[in-house]
Amino acid sequence: MVMRKLSASESGAEKKLTVAESARLFGKALKVSVKARGAASVIISLAGFAMAFLPMLISLAIREFSNEVQTLFGNGGATMAAAIGAFAMLSALYVAQLLWNSLRSYFETRDSYKIQRYMRERILRCTCDVKYKYIDNHDKFRERISFVGTSAGERVANSMGTTITWLQNIITFISIIIVLWAVDFRIVVILVAACIPAVVLAYFFSEEEYNSKGFWILEYLMTCAYFFEATMPDSLSDVRFFGAYPWLKRKFKAMNKKYVKVKNRVSRKHVLFNSLADIFRSCVYVFILLIVAKQIFDNPIAGIGAFMLVFMMAGQLQEVTANIFGTIAQFVSDASYMRDFFYLDELDHEKRTKNAAPRERYAVDFSKVSFTYPNTARTVLHDVNVHIREGEKVAIVGENGSGKSTFVALLCALYEPDRGMITMGGDDIYSNLSATRRTLSAVFQDFAKYEATIRENIVVSDSKRDVGDDGLRELAERTGAWEFIEPQPEGFGEMVGTFSQSGNNLSGGQWQKVALARCVYREDAKIMVLDEPTAALDPIAEAELYRNFAALTGDRTTILISHRLGITQLVDRILVFDDGRIVEDGDHKTLLADGGLYAKMYQAQAQWYE
Repeated sequence: MVMRKLSASESGAEKKLTVAESARLFGKALKVSVKARGAASVIISLAGFAMAFLPMLISLAIREFSNEVQTLFGNGGATMAAAIGAFAMLSALYVAQLLWNSLRSYFETRDSYKIQRYMRERILRCTCDVKYKYIDNHDKFRERISFVGTSAGERVANSMGTTITWLQNIITFISIIIVLWAVDFRIVVILVAACIPAVVLAYFFSEEEYNSKGFWILEYLMTCAYFFEATMPDSLSDVRFFGAYPWLKRKFKAMNKKYVKVKNRVSRKHVLFNSLADIFRSCVYVFILLIVAKQIFDNPIAGIGAFMLVFMMAGQLQEVTANIFGTIAQFVSDASYMRDFFYLDELDHEKRTKNAAPRERYAVDFSKVSFTYPNTARTVLHDVNVHIREGEKVAIVGENGSGKSTFVALLCALYEPDRGMITMGGDDIYSNLSATRRTLSAVFQDFAKYEATIRENIVVSDSKRDVGDDGLRELAERTGAWEFIEPQPEGFGEMVGTFSQSGNNLSGGQWQKVALARCVYREDAKIMVLDEPTAALDPIAEAELYRNFAALTGDRTTILISHRLGITQLVDRILVFDDGRIVEDGDHKTLLADGGLYAKMYQAQAQWYE
């Protein structure tokens, strides 16, 4: 695969953000972060401002205790009670710090799960609400959504904690400086200056890390794809039968090697340069201690307490200074991540109405409709014109790629046409998207197989309806599903799917009957769309469906796509698609007599229906 970097519009890596844009993004991120983490975490984080003084207080307590001990065992001027009191104060501060670190660690662990859940919910909501063109990877949607899920979302959700921690470090930084400045101002200047190399490295590393993630996101997705193809049950039988494991392994290793190569390169540079920066800071640290030792030598009355104070606070100052400036560098980098995250809010979302009722009038009209799928150049439908009356039974036939499924996808308002208009009852179907979809019920060619009970798999199509087990049984009998539901240990309550604990997954034909029952369950729908409803059925089940066709569809408008033309004799009208156009329109007898494309297709299958 050819490596390529996401464009500036895709990853944001090449377009620098202004200060105003960064501030606006950061404000939005703080709102998201507070929502993701919850009120309790915010309170704990705010309590950390008081705890920011602990490093200074502990260092002062160590100095006091050291001085008391030195005095006690030196000239005897101090009392044992004073030394014990200093020790008790030092111990209390250490216990407070221990308890605080434990509490903060608990909330950080808890928050990480809450953040992951919040991000998954947000991504799920996005994929279910955006216009369907994005599902076909319009505007690199898949790469973007993966980047949000793996990197950008975490940065946004942690922004509140990062900000509060930074402010707490500022408090700690100021308090330590005040104390050390009183000892020797040169200590402060040298320690802060020693942190600059590490800060610069942190900034450049964060930039390179962001750019590398934008560069390799597609390769990461491909690596995951090869892995899941070799492990998921839906493809495992094919992999085993054809011995495809060695090929998949080679593909996985090759793609993973390319992905890991840049990760290792960035990590090696990060470890090397940070090690050099740490060595430099350590050398400076030793130099600082020598300054203090000289002060004690010149002025012994300063005592060992001063040495212990600087020993403790010099390391703390270096650490907190690096954290402060490192966090600033991270803020700069995070702005790019935040822009990628809030890209989700800029997408075109479907406008739906809650509790919409089905349309009263539902005759369907396609007027000069043309359509091209996102990221492709081939026009799939060309100037399609058709009127479908209320209650009419229509079969759509044609060869693969002729535009049949695209026609029903447009009718279901999953896509919008490039040109032309689609109306239902005279109204544009997109004027009230929810009403349009409540008017329809459908079995799609790639229908969902939910990891849930059989009942849930059926009733999910209409949450407002509740018919009970007797009503479900009657519906299941009409669709042919009852024959395999009845023997189930829990009946409609049986868990089915790939991850069923009892390993109780259904066959392709059984799943198709469940999908058909799901479609019929939406009782108030006026139009039924059946895209290849017999594709996974055996001949006996297919014949049973034909016999029950009238009972299943009732007086609803029915639009049926099928490669098997036996069912076309049961409909009022047949539309024959060829290369995105309706080339024939009529009933079964008329089209057979015309001797056109339909007649040729039917004659090729005639022996199945004689």
